[in-house]
Amino acid sequence: MPVGEREVLAIDRMGQHGDGVGRGKDGRLVFVPGALPGETVIVEIREEHKNFMRGVVIDWLARASDRTHPICPAFGVCGGCVFQHWDYASEVRYKESRVRRALRLAGLDAGVVEAIRTCAHPYGYRNKGQFPFGGQVGQAVLGLYRHGTHEVVGVQHCDIQDDRVNQVLRRAEAIVNAIALPPYDEVHGTGIVRHLLIRSSRLQGQSLVLIVATRHDPRIMTLAQTLLNEVPGVHGVGLNLNPVAGNRVLGPTTRVLAGEGDIYERILGATFRLSMTSFFQVNPEQAAVLYEAALACLPEHVDQILDLYSGVGTLATLAASKATTVRAVETNPVAVADARVNFALNHIDNVEMNAARAEELLAQWAKQGKNPPWAIIVDPPRAGLDRHVTKTLQEVRPAQIIYISCNPETWARDLAQLAPVYSLQRAVPVDMFPRTDHVEVASCLLLNGN
Repeated sequence: MPVGEREVLAIDRMGQHGDGVGRGKDGRLVFVPGALPGETVIVEIREEHKNFMRGVVIDWLARASDRTHPICPAFGVCGGCVFQHWDYASEVRYKESRVRRALRLAGLDAGVVEAIRTCAHPYGYRNKGQFPFGGQVGQAVLGLYRHGTHEVVGVQHCDIQDDRVNQVLRRAEAIVNAIALPPYDEVHGTGIVRHLLIRSSRLQGQSLVLIVATRHDPRIMTLAQTLLNEVPGVHGVGLNLNPVAGNRVLGPTTRVLAGEGDIYERILGATFRLSMTSFFQVNPEQAAVLYEAALACLPEHVDQILDLYSGVGTLATLAASKATTVRAVETNPVAVADARVNFALNHIDNVEMNAARAEELLAQWAKQGKNPPWAIIVDPPRAGLDRHVTKTLQEVRPAQIIYISCNPETWARDLAQLAPVYSLQRAVPVDMFPRTDHVEVASCLLLNGN
């Protein structure tokens, strides 16, 4: 079907990125943003590929009974939420089915997948926001990118953000314009302020603000001091310098400009320091659910646990009470430093921090012929496990692998690669990011024959 032609399409399921999916007259899949399962729509084809097409809704002939009215005026414009137009119960059913479908497509048994752990508060849950600047001097715009572009849409309130984040968001744009601080122009490489990163703590009722700029300018100090003085709960404001052209958000240098440089949060009784650039789960309530499901796989006491991709040491901290020793592995030097602080903060002395790449440490372990740790915890990025890691895991052969994933498709792929040696015993989907298409999984794999 040529681009620009229209056809009537029945939407039979939901696909990734919030796209409804139907089949065109020629049998190819058609992905349609904003359309829901059970709807009949008139679609105009905008992209044509060998095995699929993309289209946009021109009109609805039948609407789904579980369609709801979005509460955010920017919904459908910015690239944040994709499910505000769908009843929450339908959203989480889709997410659970996505986990099951990923296993089936990988040739694995989906019968071990448990009911998804839903979120009690599907709005206002995010403790961190990243907002780009756009516009002109004196008419700067702070907000989010328009879906699929780098055009900044002005947003003064994001419904999935904690209100402490929104308080900063509402005030910052006006201050930048009042002091005539030039916003960054990504196309021409001009301007100064690029992004505002805001993170909050429910434990303390405080927030941190990080200004990302191409260079230091006296007006940035004015912005920092005004935010600290005028926005309730702002505990500290910092500056990150990123002079490099492109869309990478953070540069290598960060310093505190006003107030303090860290806040604290608590998960499952443990306390964690959050610095301005450290990684931490953006939904602590659901992170507790995810980690509890993962650690429930462990017996009460084991000899040794290896925690790969350990970040700021959250899982290593929580697993420490179940093992004689825990070895945490992380490459990011900021995260390594934060992890060591967190171990001390929680009076943990049986965790060893290793600043190394997961695949290198694991390969060294196998080469030296060491006894395997009883369990290995992996919580990799969206790309999943490096192929060398899955291979070496089968050589090291711990009795148990606890795999936490933020991408069901790469998770299922990795499990299929491990299947000759490991069997999936339990999988718990967790809705960590309501109103988006993301879903997390906590899973337990046992060595065959154990």
